[in-house]
Amino acid sequence: GAFFSYQFFCLFFALMAGGLCWREPAAAGSGIPEIKAFLNGVNLSYVVRMPVLVAKVLGMCFSCSAGLPLGKEGPMIHAGSIIGGAVSQGNTISFGFDTSWNIFQDLRNDHTKRDYITFGAAAGVAAAFKAPIGGILLTLEEGASFWSNSVTFRSFICAVITQLTINLLFPKDSVSSSGMFAFGLFENFYDGKSNYSIYELPIFAAIGCAGGALGALFNYFNKLMTLYRKKHLNAYKWKRMVELCSIT
Repeated sequence: GAFFSYQFFCLFFALMAGGLCWREPAAAGSGIPEIKAFLNGVNLSYVVRMPVLVAKVLGMCFSCSAGLPLGKEGPMIHAGSIIGGAVSQGNTISFGFDTSWNIFQDLRNDHTKRDYITFGAAAGVAAAFKAPIGGILLTLEEGASFWSNSVTFRSFICAVITQLTINLLFPKDSVSSSGMFAFGLFENFYDGKSNYSIYELPIFAAIGCAGGALGALFNYFNKLMTLYRKKHLNAYKWKRMVELCSIT
C-alpha cells in the first residue's frame, strides 16, 4: 500500500510539472540554449516572460517532489534572465502590471533589455555555483555577443550582490568547504605524505581513459535518443506526457 501511494503521488507531481510545460513550452528544459540565442541577437522574447518563470519554478518544485533528477544550474540562469528582463522593462503584459509612468520608461528598449538579461544570467550562475566571477565568464564567453566595460562592471556587481545575499540567507554554508571564501580541501596529503602510491598512477590514468571512452559512448547514444524523440515524440504533446509518466 505504501509503495502504490508513493507511486501515485510521484505520478501526480510529474503530471503537474508536465502540465505546466504543456501550458508554457518555454519552461521545459534548462533554458540555457534559449538564453544564449537571445543574447546573441535572436529575438526569442517568449522565453523571458513572467508566466514562463512561474511555470519553471513550480515545475521544478513538482519535479523534485516526484523524485526526478533535476539540475539547478540551467533553471537558475533562466530564472535570473527572466527577472532581469522584467526589471528592465518595469512591466509584465501577462499579469497586467505596468510602470510606464516612472523611470523604467527610459529602459524600455531592446539594448537595455538584453543587457539586463545578461546581468540576470550572471546572477543565476552566481546563485547556482557560488561563483560570481564564473557568472561573468559564462555570459562573456558563452552568452552575450554584445559586450562592453559597463556590462562587465554591472554584471560583476550583480553577481557579487547575489552571492552576498545567499551568504546572508545561509550563513552556515558561507564558511564551509564549498563557501564563498573556500579554496577547497587538500585531503590527498597528511603529515607531509600522500595517501596513494606511485604504482597507482597508471591505474588512475586508465580510469581517466575509461571515463572518457564511456562519456563518448554516452554522447553517441544520447544523440540517437534525441533524434528519435525529435522525430517520433516531440511533435505530439500527449506522447511527451506518456514518456514522462513512464520515466517516473
